[in-house]
Amino acid sequence: AALWRKQVIATDIDPVAVETARQNARANGLSPWIRTGQAAGLRSPLLAEAAPFDLILANILAKPLKRMAPEIAGALAPGGIAILSGLLTRQAPGVEAVYAGWGFRRVHSLTLGEWTTLTLKRF
Repeated sequence: AALWRKQVIATDIDPVAVETARQNARANGLSPWIRTGQAAGLRSPLLAEAAPFDLILANILAKPLKRMAPEIAGALAPGGIAILSGLLTRQAPGVEAVYAGWGFRRVHSLTLGEWTTLTLKRF
């Protein structure tokens, strides 16, 4: 939101995290650009009405990310980017394989210690 001055939707399953994000957006003068809401995955009217997205960032563990592959594929525009983090490095290849089955290809990965972030493009 700060970089591109584009509308951002930030959701979390935890209501405390949602309220914290809302307060941080306000404190940083970004309230006009950031809409917050509580959601489990992508099942939320707030997200459904705004899809498809050009960029989806998900910081969740490997198992939920694998389960969410069809949802993320459906919510991401063709050519869109998904950045998946919260992955133990040993789990990243399995997550990448699941997403490959949904039309994604890796464009970048970053490993820091035991954690890996995958940047995938939907084709």
